[in-house]
Amino acid sequence: MPGIARQIAAEYGVGPSTVMVSGARTAPDLAAFANSAMVRSFDINDAYGSGGGVGHPSDYIPAVLAAAEASNADGRTVIAAIAAVYEIFGRLTDALGLGVEGWDHVTAGAVASAAGAGLVWGLDAGQIANAMSLALVPNFALQATRLGDLSAWKGCAAPNACRNGVFAARLAARGLTGPLEPFEGRGGSAAAVGKPIDHVPLRDDRPAVVATGAHMKKYPLGFFGQGAVDAALALRPRVGTAERIRRIEVGTFEFGSRVMAGDRSKWRPQTRESADHSIPYAVAAALVRGRLGIDDYTDEALRDPAVLSLLDRLEVHVDAECQAAWPRAIMTKLTVTRDDGSAESVTVLAHRGHALDPMSDAEVVDKFHSLAARTLDSSRRQALVSAVWDLARVPVPDLLALTVVAK
Repeated sequence: MPGIARQIAAEYGVGPSTVMVSGARTAPDLAAFANSAMVRSFDINDAYGSGGGVGHPSDYIPAVLAAAEASNADGRTVIAAIAAVYEIFGRLTDALGLGVEGWDHVTAGAVASAAGAGLVWGLDAGQIANAMSLALVPNFALQATRLGDLSAWKGCAAPNACRNGVFAARLAARGLTGPLEPFEGRGGSAAAVGKPIDHVPLRDDRPAVVATGAHMKKYPLGFFGQGAVDAALALRPRVGTAERIRRIEVGTFEFGSRVMAGDRSKWRPQTRESADHSIPYAVAAALVRGRLGIDDYTDEALRDPAVLSLLDRLEVHVDAECQAAWPRAIMTKLTVTRDDGSAESVTVLAHRGHALDPMSDAEVVDKFHSLAARTLDSSRRQALVSAVWDLARVPVPDLLALTVVAK
């Protein structure tokens, strides 16, 4: 999927924005699409969750970077725009309450991307308002992206929102106007969603909390399954071999169960997109292999008889205590019963990387190296880490040049 995105970005001639890995130069909206596809590919970036919904604010950083490179914006402006993108995405997630059955959370991401691009391009308040309207009205995304048998589009929905947001900002910069009441006007988003907008998260006096309240993923897996893998790995040394397991019970909260265990395809995922949004598959794979990484989503791994056998002995249910903990925490309870009737249980309140148990800077850097080692050599990775820590003083083109694979 990221390869397709890079190919599309390179098809339309030279532009001002860099496509990571390939180094192709293209239009800002296409660069935002391709780069966000790479951010999203392994489903191991970050997450923001609330009672109104969930999503991944770092998906939209490429919108800011593509726009910034096209306008030679400085690093401080980029940092401020990224912070704004996080805050807008999180607040809209809370306010709109898109849920999990109708509209997809990337709808809020398109609006946030438009605002972020508009900020680095120096648009005034009226232009940014038009950009946000132009990002919202034409681009309401369907939750079908994340339900049932998942397709490769799952990893492209947020990149598409990035692209739409940057394009909307380009239109607004040239004077194109959007509908005046895209949220609460006649035919606006509130009417489409079928519920009023919650104004409390949008109040000016609310402190900025989204960037510091977002969570880092530890595994290439949907946010709601992170604690389940921690629990499985904690129990594995205590339960013996997988053959001895008679029954596996996973307790979680209702929202997480619907998204990551709400249909039978989650017990027999046929694609990596379905598997990395499956609590059953993740738990079974972790119990069998003692890990959950990128290599656990190959076609061969999905057909592993040992994992499939465990899936037949696994159930996911809504647990009252886990339900009460959401959205403050993603509590998971795991009980494994052996063939002799004995059982082992563990409860995980928050996985390492959750805001309640955040990763250290060193752990985040180690995570980057483990993922980027497939693409970048050690010296290039270290230079990129140094540039990110010094982003306020590093030109964006120099930063993005470090993401390109040396020829």
